[in-house]
Formats: sequence, C-alpha cells, structure tokens
Amino acid sequence: MTSSPSFRRRRAADRAVAALVRFGGVGVVLAVLFIAFYLVREALPLAAAPKLEESGRRLPAVAAPVAVGVEDFTEALWELHRDGRLVLRDVADGAELDAAAPLALGPGETVVEARLSPDQATLAVATSSGRLAALPLAFAVDYDDDLERSHRLEETTPRWLIEEGDGPLAAFSVLAEDATVWGAAVRGDGALELVRGRIKVNRLTGAERLSRKVLRLAEPGPITDLALLEGGAVLAGFADGGLAAWRADRPFNKLEECGRTPAGAAVRQIQPLIGAGSALVARADGAVERWMMVAPETGRPILDEAAEMSEAVPGLRLLAPSTRQRVFFALADRELRIGHATAAEYLAAVRLPAGVERVLPSPREDHLLLIGADWVEVRGLELGYPGVTARTLFARIQYEGSPAPAWTWQSTGGSDAYEPKISLVPLILGTFKGTLWALLPSIPLAVLGALFTARFLRGRAREIVKPAVELLAGIPSVILGFVGALYLAPAMQDRMLAVFLLPFVLVLLTVVLAVGWARLPLPSRRRLHEGWAPFLLMAVYAAVGAALLRAGPGLEQALLGAPFREWAPAALGLPFEQRNAAVVGLAMGFAVTPLIFTLAEDAFRNVPETLAEASLALGATPWQTSVRVIFPPALPGVVAAVMLGLGRAVGETMIVLMATGNTSITRLNIFQGFRALSANLAVELPEAPHGESLYRTLFLSALLLFAFTFLVNTAAETIRVRGRKEL
Repeated sequence: MTSSPSFRRRRAADRAVAALVRFGGVGVVLAVLFIAFYLVREALPLAAAPKLEESGRRLPAVAAPVAVGVEDFTEALWELHRDGRLVLRDVADGAELDAAAPLALGPGETVVEARLSPDQATLAVATSSGRLAALPLAFAVDYDDDLERSHRLEETTPRWLIEEGDGPLAAFSVLAEDATVWGAAVRGDGALELVRGRIKVNRLTGAERLSRKVLRLAEPGPITDLALLEGGAVLAGFADGGLAAWRADRPFNKLEECGRTPAGAAVRQIQPLIGAGSALVARADGAVERWMMVAPETGRPILDEAAEMSEAVPGLRLLAPSTRQRVFFALADRELRIGHATAAEYLAAVRLPAGVERVLPSPREDHLLLIGADWVEVRGLELGYPGVTARTLFARIQYEGSPAPAWTWQSTGGSDAYEPKISLVPLILGTFKGTLWALLPSIPLAVLGALFTARFLRGRAREIVKPAVELLAGIPSVILGFVGALYLAPAMQDRMLAVFLLPFVLVLLTVVLAVGWARLPLPSRRRLHEGWAPFLLMAVYAAVGAALLRAGPGLEQALLGAPFREWAPAALGLPFEQRNAAVVGLAMGFAVTPLIFTLAEDAFRNVPETLAEASLALGATPWQTSVRVIFPPALPGVVAAVMLGLGRAVGETMIVLMATGNTSITRLNIFQGFRALSANLAVELPEAPHGESLYRTLFLSALLLFAFTFLVNTAAETIRVRGRKEL
C-alpha cells in the first residue's frame, strides 16, 4: 500500500521536528557540560602544588659574599662583600656589570652580617665595630635599540641607625616604613636598643637628614634573635625558648613590655613576613610558629600566637620569606619545605643538593636562589596559588590584625603587602541566609495560594489569577532590587515591628472573618461562592495592613519605648542595618513566589478529579478533601516546586546585590545584610586579575554554586516526574 503525498509530508515534518527536539535536548545537555567543564578548568590549577626545577644555572661566588640577591628580572645578581662593596653580576655568565661602595666603612671595619628585608628593598648591615645601617637597594634598567635590557646599580645612601659601637652586635633587625626607619639591636653587653630614625628631606636641595632617638633596655635576658614588626614593635626570642615583645610608648620615652611566653624549645630564628605584620619563629625542635601583635579594644597591643605549623621539620636550619605572599621556605638537611604561614601548613617538600647553606626567592617569586659557601644556583620556581588551600577557604583563620580566628572574605586591600582573605564560608552562609529568609514567607504563601486557586476558585476567576501571578515572575530582578533598596529598605526601617506583626494580624483577622462567615445564614452564603470571598475581603486586608504600617513608628514608640532599629541592638544584642535580610526576603519573594505557585498549582490540578468527587460524595468538606485527599498525592510536585524555588533563590544576583549591604558576615541575624556567592561574583569578577588567585577562587565559588543549583534542580525534576507517574 503506497502512502499519499500528504502523509509522506506529515511524516517528514514529524521526523524533522523530532530531530530538532532531540538536537535541542542534546544541545542543552552539552551546554551544561561545557559550563561545568569550563568552571572546572579554571578552578583546577588551585590544586597544583609548588614546583622547583631540578637543576639551574650555577655561578661561582666571588670571595664568599655576606649577602646575595637578584634584581626583579632575575638577570643580574648582586653581592655584598665584607669590605662594603656592592657588586652586580650577570646571571648568564657571571660577568661584572657594576660595582659601588655605598657604606663607606672606617679603617679596619668590615661587614659582619647582613639581613635582607622580606620585600628585598632594604638590607640591614651590621659591622665589626657594632654599627648598624639600613641600606636601600635599587637597580636601574636601560634598554637599547633592540629592547635588550642592561642593569646597573642606582646610587643609594645608607641610613646609619647605630653610629657608634663597642663590638659586634649579637642580634639586629631593621624595618623601613615610609619616612621612618626602625632599628633594633642587642649590644655586646646584652642590652637591647630600639632606634627610631625620622627621614627629613630638605625641600630646596632634596638632601636627606636622619634624626634618631634611642631607647635602651639594660637587661632584657639572653636574646638569641629578634625581629621588628610594624610600628616598631620588637619581638625577641630567648635561649630558654621564651618570647617577649616590647613597644615604645607614644612619647617615645620608654619600652613597654607587650607580652612574654613561657620557656620551651630554644628559639633559633625570628623571621618577619612581608608587611611586618607577623613573624615566624623557628625552634630547635623544628617547630615553626607565627606570632603577631594584636590590638585589643582598649590598652596597648599584646603578643599573640596566631598559628603553629602542622608538623615539625627535622634538622630545620633557616627560614626565608617570600617577597609577595605569606609563603616561606624552610631549609633543612638537604630538604626544602615550602609552607604557607597563614594556612599553617606545608605545601611541598623538595630534595636539594649537598652544600646548600641558604635559600632566597627572587622578587617576582619565579626563581629560587640556592646559596652555597662559594656558589649560587638559580632555579625556576612555580609557587602556583599557595594562598588558596582548604584551610584558607573553609577554616577559621587568624589574619594579621585580627583578635581571633574567623571566617573572613576581604579580597583587596590598600597596599602591596595586603593579604587577601578568601574564606568562602561567609559567602556560603550568606547565600543560604538570603535563601532562608526569602523562602520563609514565600513557601506558605505560594503553596496555600496554589491550593486555593486549584481547588476553590472556579471558572474565569482561576483563569485570571494564575496568569496574573505568573506575570510577577517576568519582572526583572534588577527592578525588584531597585525597589527593595530605594523604597522597601527605608520604609521598613521605621516600621519593622509593624511588618513582623502584619502576618499575625491578618491571620487573626481571617479567623474572625471565618467565624463570622460560618454564622451567616445559609441563603446568604449561597449567594456568594466561597472562592470569591477573599477577593471581596482584599479591601479589608489592604485597609487593615495600611493602617498597621502607618501606625508602625508610633507603635514601636508605645510598645518598645524607642524605634525598633535602636531597641533591637540594646535589648536583643542584634545589630540593625537598613539593608538587611528582611528586605531581601520581601523583594526576593516577588521572584520566588510565582515560580513555586505555578508549579504547585499544576501539581494540585494534576490530581485526578475522581478522588475529590469520591471524597465529597462520602461527606467530606471541601477543605478536608483538599488537605487529606488532594494534598498527599500532590506532595511530590509541591516538594519539587519548593526545591526549584530554592534553586532560584540561591542563584539570585541583582536583588541580593542591590537590597543588602553586601557585607561578608556569618551571622544569621535577619536585621543585618550578607554577601551571597552570586552577588560576590558580580562584584569581584570584573576586577579580578586574570589568572591570579582571586580570579580562580571566584571560579571555584561559581563551580560550587553551579553544582548546588544543578543538584537541587535535578532532584526537584526527579521528584516531580516520579510523583506524576504515581498518580
């Protein structure tokens, strides 16, 4: 039997449409997989461990220099020799490029020891006569016609903090802060001196003059090492393992002790980190601790242990800090550990050749210098993203200046030494806080409204109500956020008590009206269908609600004796902010409620009508039928609707961004704002440096948000489909 041409055309059209539908479905799946793949690809480098090249360029050192380093490009190596000469050599072939003698030592005076600051911009130099200088390091770069670089030393002037000595210093440290240079030293007689040098520049000649003031502590104890922290605080370690800190008083008249710890393993080295906000303490048993000064609300700063490394390093000899991050290198016997001080964990361990006495990272952290007795080897270094670990993302961390460990998100700061704080916990808690307060009013309102519309409304009323509610879902979220920020937030600030009382007042009013309805004669009730009654009562609800909100400020004054925004912090201990979670809950309710309402109403209407008819025939009331007969089989669809609403609330961006203060806090206080994952992405990602730690951390947070919404939506759809099959 041959088919007709029209049948063949219809079959071809059906096949084309089926192929198009399949293509669309496969395209959606591929798009979702591509998004997941892209997010994983951008976030995966965070898991890479630091890497050090197995070999590098080795140069012979000339006359065993006191200190060695490299300039920014790691193309020239500088050496400070005992006679005070500063020599610049080519890393490629060891040829001398430049030389200078900036220290101008006296007859017979030599450089005994030199310490490089964490930012490698200042060299602390101690001489054989007991003098101490802060020598700035600066290098000039010249370019020829072929854009080839050449390097030379820039002329710098040493700042002598201790000009007269009585023998070599037992320990010393230097800290340069803008126009102030600090110096601390332990004299040969064991006395501790703190020097404050103020740099004054002649505006006419440009000449610098250093004015010094000195404080002396005669018997601090047997100090083995010391370091200067920001503000000129002195952190010292003793032979018995104890630590002590001193700080000059405001008029700079005396040293005040800021803390002292009990004895323990002997202190071998105290190494300040970049920014001098904290310092690492290396002990004889291989333990490494991070200490810093913490400023309480009142009183002077106190010494506090911020963290201790997760494990000891056997044979620990030296600590070397990174120039840009809170990363350090722990040198042991033929082993190098790379650790992160803030996370308090070691990230990698590398075997080293014999004879390595010191290590030093390059200024750009892309090379590592292995320094032996008569040689220097330059190896390539890839630190990766050491500041992004499971601890920094999800654990409580005590950052510099913080009084206690906390979850903190503060990705940017005002200086190069600022340490990004990238805990995702405040963002995750903020996301669920906004979701909680958005769903709390939306779920009962949407589900009960859907039940009423599906089971009680009839005819044209149902056809009007449902599309009207669905239209609310089409309102752009930026409009809802705009209204929430500029209207709801100021309006609710003076009427918060009335807003919380409004649901209870309306429920009580509904009960009273229901009792009155039940007392009406039956003929009177039959003239008005039950489904239309709420529409007639909307004017009553609106009038009562408007009256309550209008009386809100006076009601707060009468019941609480003060505005709610002042009463809540004083009486409940709950801080109050104008843009808070309550505002977000109401604004986001306009976006979430229509979605839950539509899906829940479909679930109620999909229940076979025969069940309702059988229940009514057995004498059940319409309400009993709705609750006990219709609701149970529709429950999977209702749960799916709520879960989809949850996914919608979790991913909301503009409402959260505009209607909250966007502050990353961890409190669930409804009267405070929050920062959600989605809003944080919208704010931070456009400004994040491409490929850096913040950029990849934001993609990791996007991956978490994607995974959660994907799982919630998938579970909701699975529940909905299974529930429909069971009907």
